[in-house]
Amino acid sequence: MDSLDAVSLAPVSVHPQHQRLGIGSALIRRGLDECRAQNEPAIFVLGHADYYPRFGFSSETAKPFGPFKGESWMALELIPHCLEGLSGDVKYAAAFGL
Repeated sequence: MDSLDAVSLAPVSVHPQHQRLGIGSALIRRGLDECRAQNEPAIFVLGHADYYPRFGFSSETAKPFGPFKGESWMALELIPHCLEGLSGDVKYAAAFGL
């Protein structure tokens, strides 16, 4: 089976007093820019299904991959079509306990 090194975005959280000011969006956009600059092919996230799609994340793209399922499990291809034909579990560093 083919494999691909990718990155995982930890869900972003902003203190409620500072929400709706664009802070979370700015953090995510900066992270995506950094991943593009490092030539990362894809990013996975387990996060709010109504929030992350605005940045291009899709549960449909993540569907062939585990360990999670459902609308909150999403992926974003930074290199177009890099996940096509691949499936299986996303492997996390041991520190995550997954």
